[in-house]
Amino acid sequence: MNLDTPCIPLGHILTYFNIAQKPDLGLDSIEGDEDSRAVQLNKLMQVSMGLDHNDMFLHVGVDLREGNIAGRYISTRQVLGLVEQSIEHMRMPYLGLFIGNIMTVSHHGYAGLMSITQPTLKECSQTTARLCRELFPALDMSVHEADGLVWLAIDENVSLAPYTHYFMELNSISFYNIVCDLVGRNPELEPVAIEFSYPEPAWGHIYRRYFRCPVRFSCAQTRIIRKASSADFELPLANRLLAMTAEKTLFQRIPTKAMQFLPLRLRHFLVRSYGALPSLERAAGELGMSSRTFRRRLAENGTTYQRELDVIRERFARGYFARGGQSVGELSELLGFSTTQAFSRAFKRWTGQTPSAFIKTL
Repeated sequence: MNLDTPCIPLGHILTYFNIAQKPDLGLDSIEGDEDSRAVQLNKLMQVSMGLDHNDMFLHVGVDLREGNIAGRYISTRQVLGLVEQSIEHMRMPYLGLFIGNIMTVSHHGYAGLMSITQPTLKECSQTTARLCRELFPALDMSVHEADGLVWLAIDENVSLAPYTHYFMELNSISFYNIVCDLVGRNPELEPVAIEFSYPEPAWGHIYRRYFRCPVRFSCAQTRIIRKASSADFELPLANRLLAMTAEKTLFQRIPTKAMQFLPLRLRHFLVRSYGALPSLERAAGELGMSSRTFRRRLAENGTTYQRELDVIRERFARGYFARGGQSVGELSELLGFSTTQAFSRAFKRWTGQTPSAFIKTL
């Protein structure tokens, strides 16, 4: 998958560019701070006056007048073009925060309903991560637990620069608010911290206004971090049947094809294999093809097994250092390197820094 791969459902993207409307799913009773969000929505409508959505989409090569939204896909580059137009028109560099803070569970439609009807907060997070992989494969969300903490990590599958911050802002504040609306301001469930992988922007103070917890920048990974004890918190709207119905309806209305792309399937397999990363031959077998076919199909997608393996190794390394790990020897072994020197050379190639220099920046 690259910037020009048409893999993002158009119906999903329209959700974020038609924020004034939301489906009626009967969830108003849990959508907190409604007055505050209504004020911000009115402001958004005022500053977006004159912004023609049809022209916006035409500018990136998408004609909404063709109808038949279901089954149509756009590329990450086209989404970046839409974000660029919106930010420039509204003169609002922090637009990701602003829109994410407005969005309620209902704005997310059946995807939101599917998440909030899970039994526990951890399963809600895992469902959100799976939906991200299906609906916006340019990003990858994953749930981790270690050292008394549990966190939702957000990584890029392709570079979203120069608008990485927009996507991290929108997703982090939106998920933060949904959880708050579900469980209230329970101190035991509030994030311990929220970390972002990029330097603090000029509007860093707005982050601290929206998030009622410590916010840190220039971290190894973007993460929403909570106490591990929060993972098993039973959600008040838990309903497996409703969750299954919401999932069925969602994917009937918005078909996805992210998991048809071999590089993404390979990455997910590698993530599940952390600590015992497989050989090319084993990965090919697990994904149902011969090694020769595997290499050929990856090449057709503009990548190689080694390149995808390095993407996941770098992600694991950043995550390891983000949670305070400092043993280069231990990490080298976990990632399947023969020596610490080999790992250090690879890490410098990925990040431009040695592991020791990288740790000092955290």
